[in-house]
Amino acid sequence: MAPTVAELEDLQQQIRRFRPWFDESFRSLSILRKVTEAFPEDGVVSAKTFEIREMNSVTCSGIARDDAAFLRLHDQLRAMKEIADLKVDQVKGKTPLQFTFNFRWEPGGINEH
Repeated sequence: MAPTVAELEDLQQQIRRFRPWFDESFRSLSILRKVTEAFPEDGVVSAKTFEIREMNSVTCSGIARDDAAFLRLHDQLRAMKEIADLKVDQVKGKTPLQFTFNFRWEPGGINEH
């Protein structure tokens, strides 16, 4: 019986190791899609980098045509129920404006806990 137990433990270890690669919820793509919806379609704000850490900590940097365009994006993000602790890390320049912000992703929204 010991060889069977050892084989099963090895399989469980491999499952734990590779499970994130086969997560059928596509959480990172869901986060990206939802955040992308906040960006204006006319291209006045665009993302340069988008990083998701541990499936809940998100950082994004990009360029906005001006302050008003960035503030509209910020308001859109702040209105999303899944986004918590939205913080602007950096804003520099005027036209164009470069920005970096981060937030915590709460699936289902922060009010559902």
